[in-house]
Amino acid sequence: MELIKTNKELKEVCKILTKAKFITIDTEFIREKTYWSQLCLIQVCSGNIEVIIDPLEEEIDLTPFIKILNKKSVLKVLHSGRQDIEIFYKISGKIPSPIFDTQVAAMVCGFGDSVGYEKLVDKILKKKIDKSSRFSNWAKRPLTKQQLQYAIGDVTHLYEIYPILNNKLKETKRTKWLDEELKILTSEDTYNTNPEMAYKRLKIRSYDIKTRGVTFQLAKWREERAQKNNLPRGRVLRDDIINELSSMKPKTINEIMSLRSFSNGLRLKEDVINEIQEQISIGLSLKENELPKLPERRKLPHGTNSRVALLKILLNSISEEKGVAQKLIASTQDLEDLIADDSADIKTLKGWRHELFGRKALDFKNGKMAITMEENNVVLKEI
Repeated sequence: MELIKTNKELKEVCKILTKAKFITIDTEFIREKTYWSQLCLIQVCSGNIEVIIDPLEEEIDLTPFIKILNKKSVLKVLHSGRQDIEIFYKISGKIPSPIFDTQVAAMVCGFGDSVGYEKLVDKILKKKIDKSSRFSNWAKRPLTKQQLQYAIGDVTHLYEIYPILNNKLKETKRTKWLDEELKILTSEDTYNTNPEMAYKRLKIRSYDIKTRGVTFQLAKWREERAQKNNLPRGRVLRDDIINELSSMKPKTINEIMSLRSFSNGLRLKEDVINEIQEQISIGLSLKENELPKLPERRKLPHGTNSRVALLKILLNSISEEKGVAQKLIASTQDLEDLIADDSADIKTLKGWRHELFGRKALDFKNGKMAITMEENNVVLKEI
């Protein structure tokens, strides 16, 4: 294992990495006190070499490595790589490509919903990971030998896991299933931090135009302020406070200060409170055509909960039989939509999911099939 701290070292390593068919990548970062992740380490393994790049070295230029991230002939393998990809996208303005995510692949191969790296290493390689350095301060220098060994282990084990999962995908003819799931991970929309979209992070509890207007405006303002000052959203204004302000709609500083959250000791600077008042005023003035459209409120058919519970039994049975994580096949929302509409526009009724589960679920829902037990197994039978 080599620690890369100079541009010369990085260029030499990248000359080797650029010839690899695939490399495994992981990062260590800190985000607890900031909006944007602070990249602290980049770990890379290509089989022949195992390196840790230190991006906190003052004069280091990551350009040679960024070029590899975008080199089509080199597959980048990550585990639960969304945050890693987000970091690289912020640095370079591009999504690394092509990508293989072992967590998603493991779900397709039947290792469970969102299986963690440690569990996957244990299941596939029968190895245990030393977790003692997991909560290290990765921004602190110098790093200990133990920290570096822990960090590099995140990519060396991954290098062994990738070919095993890839072969299993080919054997089960599920490579296209994985490709479909990775489209979300590699879409720029996934990493969109447009303040206009910030309202989606909040649960809007009322369709009242005034409530929606205040929620939309405060969420947008919070996102802009968090990005500008590089602060976590909650440090600017917590979700529950936005919900309270949207519900109560105070129009003056005194009314704001009399709310429960503020009277219970919440401390905000005067200029922030003034801005909150201003944003509430703007939100209250917004018209319907100035607000984002929300999904239509659905009235679920009577007995939906019991029907969904039965579909979950079927889902669990098929998930175990076919070796695919339930989460990939259908969510509770998908099942509710399916109960409400045979032609619902949901992933469960499209492509491989329809063949695997959706068609059977519709037959069961419409009384063409029944769930029964045979030799301790759940089975479907035609009626």
